[in-house]
Amino acid sequence: MGSMIIRFLLLVIVVLAAVLLVRDDPGQLLLRYRDYSVETTLAFAVVILVVLVVLVHFSLKLLRGVLHLPGSIHSHAQNRRYAKSRRLLNQGLIDLAEGRFEQAEHNLMRLVDSSESPLVHYLAAARAAQLQGKHDARDNYLKAAHEANPDAELAIGVTQAELQLAHQQTEQALATLTHLHNVAPKHDYVTMLLARAYFELQDWRALVELLPDVRRKKLIKSARLREMELAGYQGALELAGKNQQDFEAVWSRLPKDLHSDVAMLRFYIDHFARSGWSSAAAEQAVLKALGQHWDDGLIDAYGRFRSGDATTQLSRCEKWLDDYGHDEQLLLALGRIAMRAKLWGKAQGYFEASIGVRATAAACLELAQLLEQQLHQPDAAVRYYRQGLNLSLGRKS
Repeated sequence: MGSMIIRFLLLVIVVLAAVLLVRDDPGQLLLRYRDYSVETTLAFAVVILVVLVVLVHFSLKLLRGVLHLPGSIHSHAQNRRYAKSRRLLNQGLIDLAEGRFEQAEHNLMRLVDSSESPLVHYLAAARAAQLQGKHDARDNYLKAAHEANPDAELAIGVTQAELQLAHQQTEQALATLTHLHNVAPKHDYVTMLLARAYFELQDWRALVELLPDVRRKKLIKSARLREMELAGYQGALELAGKNQQDFEAVWSRLPKDLHSDVAMLRFYIDHFARSGWSSAAAEQAVLKALGQHWDDGLIDAYGRFRSGDATTQLSRCEKWLDDYGHDEQLLLALGRIAMRAKLWGKAQGYFEASIGVRATAAACLELAQLLEQQLHQPDAAVRYYRQGLNLSLGRKS
């Protein structure tokens, strides 16, 4: 609009300049063609010329507009469809956020073919379908999203994996994420989801391979990461089986802070106790942990741990009596160690002291076995067997 005004002003200036030039001497113009001739003043001829130029200009412009009219109509209609599709997309996303999933799916799919970004429509519609429990429709939308934009494989795959995990289709999610991880091995979000899938499937060997990367990049919140690490590394240690060398090799790969984690140490030393293994390094790790922080579960596991020298182990533990002499778990552990040292009388005293602090089924069973097998007191053993059974069943002894 502004350029048209400028051109009009320039034309007026030119006309005025021409009029001023011929005002004193209008001049004469003669045009002759065969038997025809036209004679007029120069000023009038200039005005006519300007008028003709203007008419030709607007005639050409009008003709160009007429020729482009079908395309303009089509472009205008297309722009209207784009605008309506954008409004439906926005409304669909609002519906999805506000929990109107059926309405969201409807709005998202109404003009998807007219959208400038159909991928967004399909991915959002897949989420809406998932939240309605329409899993076949969800998969169809994801397939359509891939057909609409094959280059967005990663975005589509991540959405598919998220929805599969949300629907407890963990094995399918694992297949999706394994493919994505091969395509983009350094993609942090894919790595995080893959770790989650391994955790839910209890694939501990695969999980512990990913955990160092997850920890280094801080892909999972610390509390959740600690839960996954404890489960993953404990599972991997359990899978090491009965081979002590393999077990200790897995232990050596743990992050350093987990080596001093009480829950992890408790599992570690308990596995040694159950397997009947002995290790000076494992024993020192437990003693150091107990020296820093007392834990009943850890002292219980240590009481069942087979040290290289039971008498020395007993002497170490007896040093804690001054501080924890009324702890039933310490007394129970001392009784077990005394049993391994074949100090029957001392073992009996510790078991009875543990039961005196708080009777437990484990202490009653240990004392009953000692009375029956080593001290040959079957009647007393029966009493403690009965008391232990009642405690294990939740009855009053």
